Amino acid sequence: MSARYTILGTIASGGMASVYLGRMMGSAGFSRPVAIKRLHPQLAAQHDFIAMLVDEARLAAQIRHSNVVDTLDLVVSDGAFSLVLEYVEGESLSALIAEAAKRGEMVPRPIALAILYGVLRGLEAAHEARNEEGQPLGIVHRDISPQNILVGVDGIPRIIDFGVAKAFGRMLATRPGEVRGKFAYMAPEQLLGRPVTRQVDVYATGVLLWELLVGARLFTGDDERVICAAVMRGAIRPPSEANPDVPREIDAVVMQATARELSERYLTARELLGALEPWETASDDEVGAWVRRLSAESLAKRHRLLQDAVSTVDRLSVDALLRELDLSRAGAAVGPHGNRAPSSSVGPESAEGVEVVRPASHAAPSRRGMIFAIGLGVLMAFVILAAIASVRRPVGAQAASGRGASDETSLAATNAAVSVDVPPIELANDPEEAIPVEPSPTSQVVENAAPAATGVKRRGPRPRSSAVDPRSYR
Repeated sequence: MSARYTILGTIASGGMASVYLGRMMGSAGFSRPVAIKRLHPQLAAQHDFIAMLVDEARLAAQIRHSNVVDTLDLVVSDGAFSLVLEYVEGESLSALIAEAAKRGEMVPRPIALAILYGVLRGLEAAHEARNEEGQPLGIVHRDISPQNILVGVDGIPRIIDFGVAKAFGRMLATRPGEVRGKFAYMAPEQLLGRPVTRQVDVYATGVLLWELLVGARLFTGDDERVICAAVMRGAIRPPSEANPDVPREIDAVVMQATARELSERYLTARELLGALEPWETASDDEVGAWVRRLSAESLAKRHRLLQDAVSTVDRLSVDALLRELDLSRAGAAVGPHGNRAPSSSVGPESAEGVEVVRPASHAAPSRRGMIFAIGLGVLMAFVILAAIASVRRPVGAQAASGRGASDETSLAATNAAVSVDVPPIELANDPEEAIPVEPSPTSQVVENAAPAATGVKRRGPRPRSSAVDPRSYR
């Protein structure tokens, strides 16, 4: 078995597989009980049985309902497939009926109806299930029986075992004339190998209801041929003939659910559920208490197995958990060849392919990076100051010298001076758009030289416009 799962003991065994009580392990001492279904060793390598188990996992995973057992995982280990299921603390309906009969009891009618309600709701969910693309799966269970219904101590019945279910997209398709299921719960058309619909599940639920109300099997015989003949005859007595306490109105519901002719039978599980709603049912607490009373011995045995398994696990302290977390982060930060791994890391809670990815945190800037940034800023400041000085010096010198240079010479000198690309500075074409400044000797000199700089424009952001004429300051 995979290291993630541990088998503790056997829950049940059938012709195809055994179901074990197990534990699913996680990081930091996390664990939860699970049920593990494994094919028998002699069947583990046979194609048809492997396909049935894989089909069961894929189909059941598409049904999300409280009255259907959850499928958690499908693993391959030790040369065999294992199906990991939700563990239900409870017992199969067949075991509960047998224990009640051993004690000379019948299943109370409110409890029987409550169980049937849950089964019908689970069947409706299966019949209406769709795939990820929203297409109907067309699931028909084909094996509704007391063995495939678990009743938990929480009072909730759950359907299990979709191994022989009919559905679109199965790996193993039913061959023409092939019959799957338990003969005592098969509808006549199913026994004849005809195409099956959801009405075969309605029929099986009607047979189950008859047996719960009466406390006996509906079809009995020394071998399967006798049972099949009884089913095909369709000679079903109303349950009130075997148990006078059953109301006649329930008789009518049972007889319609088990009708031989499809046209006379309920079409859907929901329709049968609606016909049973007028009668009182037990609460979940009442059903749970009934399960606890009848299955106390088997539940105590499983509880001891779980306790023994938990006691063998080291209970980690908070400090130990933090050390484990630090080790995981260190392992994620440095790769196997000494290379630094990506900043996203996998924490200790990742186990057996379950990965938890954390977003990378922003690293603090290094000291070398800060020094480089400061130096770069100082260098840029010197460049800007030098550019400004180179712009003003030629213009001011020309104005102060009083030389009678022509406009063309001044324009050439100015263009040469302002060829440096300094984005923050711009000399406007229009004096009307210049920014007003306070009069000063320097500004006066630049103002007198303004005609020589007309038409010269530096690259950079355009200064805000102003309606004030700078010549008004003369």
